[in-house]
Amino acid sequence: MSADLDVYVESLGIFGSGEGYAIQSLLRGLEKAGLTARVLDRPVRTGRAPAALLHVDLTTLPEPYRDIADLYARAVNGRALSIHRHLYSSLRVMQGDAHPGPVIVKTVLNSQGRPELHWQKQRNAWARGAHLVRKLIEPGYKQRMCPPYRVHETIGQVPAQVWRNERLMVEKFAFDSLDLPIVKHRYMFLLEAEVNMRQTYDDILCAGSKIVSNEVGGAVPPEVIDVRNQLHLDFGAIDYFIVGGKGVVIDANKTPGSNPEWLKKNRFRQEFDDRMIQALIKFVCG
Repeated sequence: MSADLDVYVESLGIFGSGEGYAIQSLLRGLEKAGLTARVLDRPVRTGRAPAALLHVDLTTLPEPYRDIADLYARAVNGRALSIHRHLYSSLRVMQGDAHPGPVIVKTVLNSQGRPELHWQKQRNAWARGAHLVRKLIEPGYKQRMCPPYRVHETIGQVPAQVWRNERLMVEKFAFDSLDLPIVKHRYMFLLEAEVNMRQTYDDILCAGSKIVSNEVGGAVPPEVIDVRNQLHLDFGAIDYFIVGGKGVVIDANKTPGSNPEWLKKNRFRQEFDDRMIQALIKFVCG
């Protein structure tokens, strides 16, 4: 029996193991409206819903998912094939570049490549066993597969092995100094529903646990809208700084997270969730 919406994920086990995704609360809102959603981890041949939403938490869509949008009358994020940092980074520097300020070393894959590692080990029993063995016999295996971000005061301090590691890239730190606090902006959206947040952090890397304040920001800079359009994102979140009056994108995400505590502390976030639910209902109903 078909549903009103088919939601595609990279793994049913990973998706069902936690409540950290914004989409999970949106699907509950869809259910309250009397509509049904079916979560799938592979394309279905028959009984498809009229609409689909791709929620594949991997930087680049694997082959089985890349043509799913063609199977449906309408699809959210159906054309968002990759959010690889090389596609949108305007801060990237190369070895030998003359950059006087601080730099940050980050992974080219989203979220330090953790989703890819989790997906690979979930694929079958052999993969899970191989992952366990490598953790036991290879010192620093997980850190090597999912390296943490590092900030250096100068480009000359970046270790030589970083430049040779295809998993890593080096970007200019958006500001000239490492002084705290840091103001970062987050643009979150689902179709026509959107919110722009101004967030202050007491942390160089803007860790969620170190957020000091979160409030509604101003207009979304055109440079940020351009990245959304370039990546074909219907649903997601884009983090950026304001530098010299322009929006400088530092991260793009097509499976944004949510936290019940954020919704309690920030009424505008709960109101935005409600607007996303209405946008999803409208999309599903066509």
